[in-house]
Amino acid sequence: MPVKGAEVLFPSGREVVGKCPRCGGSVTESKKGFFCGNDGCRFGLWKDNRFFASKKKALTKSVAAALLKDGRVRLTGCYSEKTGKTYDATVILDDTGGHVNFRLEFDTGTKKRGGS
Repeated sequence: MPVKGAEVLFPSGREVVGKCPRCGGSVTESKKGFFCGNDGCRFGLWKDNRFFASKKKALTKSVAAALLKDGRVRLTGCYSEKTGKTYDATVILDDTGGHVNFRLEFDTGTKKRGGS
């Protein structure tokens, strides 16, 4: 039996993963990523993402939720294409309003920039 009023809260029938950093709308998960449901807002986090793929990490629902809530998420065991080793870092959501980028922040205070 459907929940009364659920179509108003969740018009797409999808679970809300977080709030859109651009417009405050609801971001929900689809097969290809996590996207804002507001018409006209083009915010999205694609699951097939070069930034995460290059580190041999997946953009999961929990990673997306942390990025939407806090603007950052701690990842362990990221792969370095340069050295072939793994490392731990914090991924920072760097949304320009037109493009979604990510950057890395390390405990030592050094930063490594990357695109999506």
